[in-house]
Amino acid sequence: MKVLNLLMRLIMLMFWAGIIYALLGPGFDEAGSTPLILGAVVLVMHILQMVMLKQVSNLLNPSAGDYLEVLVFGSFAMHRHRARLKELTGQQKR
Repeated sequence: MKVLNLLMRLIMLMFWAGIIYALLGPGFDEAGSTPLILGAVVLVMHILQMVMLKQVSNLLNPSAGDYLEVLVFGSFAMHRHRARLKELTGQQKR
């Protein structure tokens, strides 16, 4: 599972590199608006995941690096936080 998560993080890095290249690269006119739309959709989803992490920040105490990691990698960075939250809520139920 960790290998798959690392592979998906690499794919997300390539995705963001492609979005940045489409915005700043020499062929911006050729790329059209599709990279902008895709990048905006993914960015909004990742921001929503950051908001979810902020809602449980009193339990998990995430650092600024954790928020940045969620912004870049999205759900692939949330596994660790979900596991910690599940563990903490399980302890509180006992």
